[in-house]
Amino acid sequence: MNSKQLFRVGMACVIVCASLVLASCDLDDDSDGIQPVPVAYVSLYNASPNAPALDVVVDNRQITSYPFEYADRTAYLRFYTGTRNIKLTPRGASNVAVDTTVTLEADKAYSLFIADEYDKASLLVFTDTAAAPAAGKALVRVINLSPDASAVSLGEKGASGVIASNLGFKQGSGFTQVDAKTYDLEITSAGNAKVLELPDIEFHEGAVYTVVVRGYSTPPSGNNNVLSAEVVRG
Repeated sequence: MNSKQLFRVGMACVIVCASLVLASCDLDDDSDGIQPVPVAYVSLYNASPNAPALDVVVDNRQITSYPFEYADRTAYLRFYTGTRNIKLTPRGASNVAVDTTVTLEADKAYSLFIADEYDKASLLVFTDTAAAPAAGKALVRVINLSPDASAVSLGEKGASGVIASNLGFKQGSGFTQVDAKTYDLEITSAGNAKVLELPDIEFHEGAVYTVVVRGYSTPPSGNNNVLSAEVVRG
């Protein structure tokens, strides 16, 4: 992300953590019998390639103080567990584009993706909690969020086998364990036609990654959000 996006996301983190978590309940004071409030960890990602700048509202509280634009994402934020209502609205407007609920479990991590073109947008929920990789390994998954691309696969350039294969729109792979090293990756479509190259991608030992395929294979007139991929470390 550029500095503008990072600033927006940083401000969103401040608002979410302040409004959705009771700081006083994090105190572990046995003498007063105070118990920690269970929380889940949630990351938000805007992958809708033609969406306007958005506001994100959780349980009727707006949690973004700056516009949440295409390709913006947050770090993991602490949410109350249980059923949470999430609404997406155009920045500063009252009409609602998405109104949905998600169920969150204590101590689990989730990625929430705003997916599809804006007039058909939905919120996809992926559980990020996974067993730790073995020594010398990393975990990698792929999520296809391009509304007009063919099914995609991810593999190492020049190598046999793939990390993830034949993922249609809105589909995500499970986590695959790979050697911790630097890769020249490529994303291919049906028939192994090369779609994107991702050179010099370093996967660190013990880390977890998501490769997000996003944007348009053929952008509509006036839209510059071409097909691309981002490697997100969880």
